[in-house]
Amino acid sequence: MHGRWEAFRGESEEQSDLIFTAKKSKLFQFKTELDVFLGNNKGEVPDFKVKEGNSESSCCILLGDSNTMLAQVTLTKLISEIYQY
Repeated sequence: MHGRWEAFRGESEEQSDLIFTAKKSKLFQFKTELDVFLGNNKGEVPDFKVKEGNSESSCCILLGDSNTMLAQVTLTKLISEIYQY
């Protein structure tokens, strides 16, 4: 599907194994914003929206097209700090 990312169960590409699709919310964006549709959602309203936060190291997950926040994610450690050589 053009302009969308698709996630399937395992290595399948069958529509019955589709978990979700995601696409950019707007054609032109200053901050990343994705619409996420669960596998059974064939409509225009997303199940979730993922929006970049005030920095590139944070984002929030909203319910559908609402402003109801379900989760907020913040990167607190750099990968280089996690994996010490």
